[in-house]
Amino acid sequence: MTEKPFGMGIRRIFNFCVLLIIYLSAPAQVKVIITRIPPNTPHDATLYLVGDFNNWNPGDPNYVLKPGPDSTFSFTFIQAPDSFDYKITRGNWSSVEGRANGRAITNRVFVKSGTGPEEVKIQIKSWEDIEGNSLSLYSFLLLFSSFQGILLIIAINGIQERNASANRVLSLLIVLISFALLGRVSTYDREIFNWQPKLILLPEMILFVYAPVFYIYIRRLLKFEPEKRKTTLIHFLPAIIHFVAYLPLFFREKKLFIQNVVDQKLYIIFALVGGLALVFNIYYWFKVRHILNSHEEDTSKTQSFEQNLQYLHAVMGLNAICMIIWLFIYLISGLGYAFNLDITLLRERSTDTLWVVFSFTTYFLGYFAMNQPEIFKLPRIVEKYKDSSLSDKEMEVYKKRLTRVMDEQKVYLNPELTLADLSDYVETSTHTLSRVINEGYGKSFYDFINHYRVEAFTQMANDEKYQNETFLSLALSVGFNSKTTFNRAFKKVTGTTPRAYLKEYSPEKIFE
Repeated sequence: MTEKPFGMGIRRIFNFCVLLIIYLSAPAQVKVIITRIPPNTPHDATLYLVGDFNNWNPGDPNYVLKPGPDSTFSFTFIQAPDSFDYKITRGNWSSVEGRANGRAITNRVFVKSGTGPEEVKIQIKSWEDIEGNSLSLYSFLLLFSSFQGILLIIAINGIQERNASANRVLSLLIVLISFALLGRVSTYDREIFNWQPKLILLPEMILFVYAPVFYIYIRRLLKFEPEKRKTTLIHFLPAIIHFVAYLPLFFREKKLFIQNVVDQKLYIIFALVGGLALVFNIYYWFKVRHILNSHEEDTSKTQSFEQNLQYLHAVMGLNAICMIIWLFIYLISGLGYAFNLDITLLRERSTDTLWVVFSFTTYFLGYFAMNQPEIFKLPRIVEKYKDSSLSDKEMEVYKKRLTRVMDEQKVYLNPELTLADLSDYVETSTHTLSRVINEGYGKSFYDFINHYRVEAFTQMANDEKYQNETFLSLALSVGFNSKTTFNRAFKKVTGTTPRAYLKEYSPEKIFE
């Protein structure tokens, strides 16, 4: 009789342990609650839970979220897995939830934190089919630049044949930019992305191509010595390696590729390649900067006027701004990773800004090259000295002859005077005259001619006969071809600005 209660107690303890083990080993109950949906959500919309638990079926009737009395929607997993990826849809992938800007959102992730029931509260910020289809100002700017580039290619190849070789390279460069911009737009348009998701790789393809093509264009435009074919191919070796490395992405199954992009599984690849491309582009920026500096130095030996290279300087400035923004993106990404900060929005806005700035390149490269082809008529470099030396007596003879031509014939009044023109007046070769100016006066041809122009200007500015003339009109009459060139040359010769000179010598004149 005494053993029966004891046996019953043991049995109860055993049953409790079994139930406890079953309870602890069973998947926990999880309730997903949507606390907010976008105001533009259709009033009769049915919301579905989709994830790896139902093989990503966006309209599975077994996973419908039930509307609640307080404008919420919920779904309860009776036996939820320890972790799962999921999203919310309205029945298909075209109506999946998105971020506040309508772009694709990464998979939501649930990880069990305990053994008891859990609630997951989320907010839906947008629906891709509603927010993601409108043509934003950003997309419009990129599309406009892309189509403008295509039109400029037609126009550029219809101008004079003077720069035919350079224009062919320029056309290729604008084509590359235009297609890259179109590819960038595809990342914002849901329908285009779902139709051809691999278009987003087009912007990636320009990373190692733009810089060497632009470099070759500058060399041909400014008449630099052409490089050997093997040397030219070396410039594109990184681009070839890049393309080969990306081939698996081009052949990846469409659905898997879309999922990889949305889940940002390709982000690390794009980030590493982009970092290498940034260094690559910075290197070529300095190579092009060196060519422009060399060209300006060389033309000062053969021309008495400045070539209008403003649009090339503008392109270089745009490229520099792009690389600064590019570097900023990597800096904030590094800080975000180091301090576990969510900088996704800032990174995307910075990237968008980078592409908008870059899109203006087509305008500067195409429009100005088309409208100012005449600025590259002249040969780039002066002949090297062929005679071994000039005696002191020969130097004095040429200097007297040169001075007589400058004083009597006033050839400096010609705003397009070149070394070749002046050598005809002096009756000598260009290399001899260049040596006389360089060694006899310690000046470049450009500075030598502008010295005469500045002296002629100061004489006219102090002559009562020209009292009603503005300084700018006087500057143009003595051979300067622009206000900027005049200001720079005047300060180099006199050590002061035209405005300061005006106040000291001719306070009644107005500089315009």
